[in-house]
Amino acid sequence: MPQVTPHNKDRPSQLDTVFQTLFGLRDISWQQLAGYCLWFSVLGSVIITSFEPVATAELHVALAALLWFLHLLVATFLMSGVTVLGVLAGLRMPWPLVLAVLLLPVLLTPVSFALDSWFGGEPRGITRGFGLGWELLMEFLDIVTPSLGLAALAGIFAYRAADLARRYQRSLLAVPSTEPALKTVVPEVPHHLGDDLIRAEAQGHYVKIVTAAGNITLKLAFSDCVTALKPFLGAQCHRSHWVRFKHVTSVKRQGSAYTCLLEDGAEIPVSRRRYAALRRKL
Repeated sequence: MPQVTPHNKDRPSQLDTVFQTLFGLRDISWQQLAGYCLWFSVLGSVIITSFEPVATAELHVALAALLWFLHLLVATFLMSGVTVLGVLAGLRMPWPLVLAVLLLPVLLTPVSFALDSWFGGEPRGITRGFGLGWELLMEFLDIVTPSLGLAALAGIFAYRAADLARRYQRSLLAVPSTEPALKTVVPEVPHHLGDDLIRAEAQGHYVKIVTAAGNITLKLAFSDCVTALKPFLGAQCHRSHWVRFKHVTSVKRQGSAYTCLLEDGAEIPVSRRRYAALRRKL
């Protein structure tokens, strides 16, 4: 008798959800990413201001917090933006992220100079009698070290931005789906599980079919199931697992093993002999 199991309705805590989303265990949207960048900047500015750094010691605490907030927010968006452009230009990770780290001090220099001049009053180039080019060079030397440290913190947002950019690329290249209804290829699957197939898993003489609406365990040979699922855009990544490409977020190495990460948070093992072929198809 088929066993139908709905998805677990136990919701993780808000903090768990944030960490799972930022570290790639959950799907994310551009709006969510912008929101996380905003909260990171708010929290970071409060923490930095509480240490009363010399750079903003003469400012009122509210102005100092606002100045640090703007620096953090701009730096985070610059990191994410450069990483996205690198991905869209065809660079493979981690090179877009490396490029963003290296360019951050350069791109942040004029922004930091403008903010410091605005909050501090008269531009430094005028008060000191030096040219603007020299003042920008001094500003660059002032921020190059802290900006690299900031890049390490903002790198997580840039990484998720790169993931969104890759999905955007795939959506542009995607062809209209010709995949059939799931029930037409596996008749035992009930209608209420829908057609949004995620994966299939061998469990002895049974096969677990997982969709976005839930899952069902069927008495079915896994090889027969894989054959039946050929009309879907997916592949067998392990002797006991089949995954649908549209739900794969990444394939990564963990020690000597490989893992396929899905949008629903599942981590599926990938055999060594199937790893290269899976990466090419993705």
